[in-house]
Amino acid sequence: MRKLILIVCMSIPAVALAQPAPTQNAAELRATCAAAMNADPSFEEQIIKIANEKTYETHLHAADDVARNERHVIYAYAAMWLVAAGFVIFLWRRQQALNREIASLQRELADALKEAK
Repeated sequence: MRKLILIVCMSIPAVALAQPAPTQNAAELRATCAAAMNADPSFEEQIIKIANEKTYETHLHAADDVARNERHVIYAYAAMWLVAAGFVIFLWRRQQALNREIASLQRELADALKEAK
């Protein structure tokens, strides 16, 4: 059995490990791209066209996302209106309580003035 395993393992061809590509810094890559664009004007036009199309597609996609997510904007406005209405109701009730307290104090003052005479 060991001989069979050994034969099978020996018959498997060795797999060459891929070596990582040599890394270039950004300046070298930019210089390579610029040289390629300067060498072939149609290549430059093609790159610019693709870049413009991708930019346009990205903007359209973003605009569609905003249009589809308008529900969130409506919810935000509704929440703000609810908060504003709640605050106005809170102030109105507080003012009513203050008015009742002022009326009560005026009655007490009037009663105290009558008793003092």
